Amino acid sequence: MRLTLFMIGAALACAAAVAQAQQGGGANVSVWSGVYTADQGKRGEEVHAATCAMCHGPRLNGAGQPEMPPSPAIARAAFLRKWAGRNVAALLVYVRHTMPPDAPGTLNDQQCIAALANRLAFSGMPAGDKN
Repeated sequence: MRLTLFMIGAALACAAAVAQAQQGGGANVSVWSGVYTADQGKRGEEVHAATCAMCHGPRLNGAGQPEMPPSPAIARAAFLRKWAGRNVAALLVYVRHTMPPDAPGTLNDQQCIAALANRLAFSGMPAGDKN
């Protein structure tokens, strides 16, 4: 299973690097360089409301429903500290295979990408113009 997750993460990272190189970008791509679109961020609001808010709260701060177990903040400072220096592809793989906790792996790639775009937008990262 770990090897599979590693391979998926490596494939996503390679695909992103190839796409960036083809677009004239370089190794300095970061979440601050518009790695998601505004449309993806908006779609992520719907995914969050339907799937994530019960645990992570409507403001993505980990303050979900009282009957749910505590969950981490998934935006802003706490989120940025936890994922600082990590590849967005690793975060995508993590979300894709572990969320939601009561039904891991049930979100498809587009839902996961939209959810991550929403987290980036909510955390103040700028949107770009390419998916």
